[in-house]
Amino acid sequence: YPNFMLNIKGKGLYPVKLNVMGIHNVYNALASIAATHTLGVPIETILDAIKNYKGTHRRLEVKGIINGIKIIDDYAHHPTEIKASLDALKNSSYNQLWCVFQPHTYTRTKYLLKDFATAFSHADKVIIPDIYAAREKNTGTVHSTNLVAALIKNGIDAKYISSFESIESFLLENAKPGDIIVTMGAGNVYTIGDALLETDEKKAI
Repeated sequence: YPNFMLNIKGKGLYPVKLNVMGIHNVYNALASIAATHTLGVPIETILDAIKNYKGTHRRLEVKGIINGIKIIDDYAHHPTEIKASLDALKNSSYNQLWCVFQPHTYTRTKYLLKDFATAFSHADKVIIPDIYAAREKNTGTVHSTNLVAALIKNGIDAKYISSFESIESFLLENAKPGDIIVTMGAGNVYTIGDALLETDEKKAI
């Protein structure tokens, strides 16, 4: 997790350690410190609160560990969010980073396909299930395999696996101790991580 030295004019240096990943959270912390300190909150109180902040639900949320593999869930479903989350994870300690991304709606997948195709450069392995329809109907104009083909064209090791059950089996067979599995998307992809952690060799955080 990020840590840095904070220089407050006239008061000296303060060490700051975050319990959330990513450079964007460093910026968030600095903005929070500036705002609350301006309002008169003592710096010690602010830094203590930041130290104990564990992040929000479904934002690089560490769900648990199974077989030495860390399971993380993230709500990212737009290319910019995906890039930011994977960029944060690349600074973690791991062997391989597996990303299971569930595309959200046919319209978004179709019109942002080129952007999605370049958003996963920090992932070692990408698995794409079927598109989460949400409110839309499938008109047949785009499929998860279109995204997989675009990722492969950009040098990404990507695979289409339609069902969550098949993805869970594939990950249990192929992910190794020291790897990270991150589920991404605004749909129900988080249930893959939940199912993995429900197996017999679960180790809760």
